[in-house]
Amino acid sequence: MKKQVWIGLFAMFLGVSHLHAQETITDGEVLTLQRCIELGLKHNTEIKKARLDEDAAAYQRKEITGTGLPQVDAYGNYNNFLDVYPQAVPGGFLNPDSDPNGIDVISFGVPQSLKAGVQVSQLIFSQSYLVGLKASRTSEEFYRLLTQMTEEDIIYDVALNYYSVLSTQLQMDNLKANHDQLKRLESIIKSQYENDLARKVDYNRVKVNLTTLETEMDNMEIIIEQRTNYLKLVMGLPVQLQVGLAPYDFENKSLPLQALQLDDDISQRYDLQVLDKKQELNGLNIKNIKSGYYPTLSAFADVNYNAFSNEFDFISTGHEWYRGSLIGLKLSIPIFDGFQKRNRVAQARIESEKIGYDHYMAEQNAHAEFLNAQKKLRNSIRSLQAQESNLDLAEDVFKQTGQLYREGLSPLTDLLDSETSLRQARSSYFRQVIAVKTAEADLYKSQGQIEKILTN
Repeated sequence: MKKQVWIGLFAMFLGVSHLHAQETITDGEVLTLQRCIELGLKHNTEIKKARLDEDAAAYQRKEITGTGLPQVDAYGNYNNFLDVYPQAVPGGFLNPDSDPNGIDVISFGVPQSLKAGVQVSQLIFSQSYLVGLKASRTSEEFYRLLTQMTEEDIIYDVALNYYSVLSTQLQMDNLKANHDQLKRLESIIKSQYENDLARKVDYNRVKVNLTTLETEMDNMEIIIEQRTNYLKLVMGLPVQLQVGLAPYDFENKSLPLQALQLDDDISQRYDLQVLDKKQELNGLNIKNIKSGYYPTLSAFADVNYNAFSNEFDFISTGHEWYRGSLIGLKLSIPIFDGFQKRNRVAQARIESEKIGYDHYMAEQNAHAEFLNAQKKLRNSIRSLQAQESNLDLAEDVFKQTGQLYREGLSPLTDLLDSETSLRQARSSYFRQVIAVKTAEADLYKSQGQIEKILTN
């Protein structure tokens, strides 16, 4: 229950925080993670289908409820007997002159008859109906859980793809920063070469590194576009729409150390709740089958008007109509069905056993996911701390090598090597930052708390 309240508050938070914001995304909009999730929960086709399933379950409950309400039907019947049906009666029964040992064949009725009436029936008792009502409400809860599980999957998928795009953008920023450094170095080497203070081979080395870097940037642009398009697909947006991602704020991001303190609590996972609800529905199915042993009782009534004529003149004024009416009760008591219900119950119990095995495996999988995700996050944080130290060291080496090169105490190859090392250190650091965020998302999802990624 706490989990459902949390998700409800989370969805309300997203809705209220954007109540006065744009209902639709604009071309060129820069998106935060929260905005991406909001759009995904609104436009993703899977969530739309899940909500339609919810609506269908609600209508199904109303349909089942309707079978317990009065059923009213109007009817009409017109007969034109080209030959009035003959009837056989004992001789002398209607005609004293006929042979008493023979048979008289006569025609009863008139060629034209018209009948119109209203039938009403009302279910009084049906155990199957009572079980069906409960099952329909449980089915609504089942589809509501499926919708919430779909929402959770969308939050997770959007977050992972958001981090994926962000990672490539950070890589691109790193390449651009290194490209700017190499361009400045190229300008210096070119000036030195033109004044016979540097060798041509040194100038060519810088140009080769620049060309290689520009090729990497071109490839990275393609990767960014591909990953951004996939993110738009996950959010349910047209791929033609141009969007950007808000820059990642490194300064105000703390390590998710509190996530490492989480207990192995899987009670809030929606997949387990769905299986619990599925087991409950199967139990109601067994009750519904057994309800077939109970009698059913219903009441009915019929009111009709009849007209008879030798010719079709029913629309003429003054034509006489004869009223007929009845009320009654109908009781149906099942006695023997050839063991059909018993075998259906046996099948349902087998299904219950299978669901039990599914639940056990889902629990074990959930525990494994949590332990693996927790270990992955711990290792990712440790690696990030190491990469941060490595980046600081690479920046110091690059600055010192640059100073030594300007003083003529270090060859160009050392400077280029230090530049490459710095680029690789930055790239590794950026990748590890995203790896930590991804591991954090994995850990929260393993506990059914994926919405917490927005609060950390």
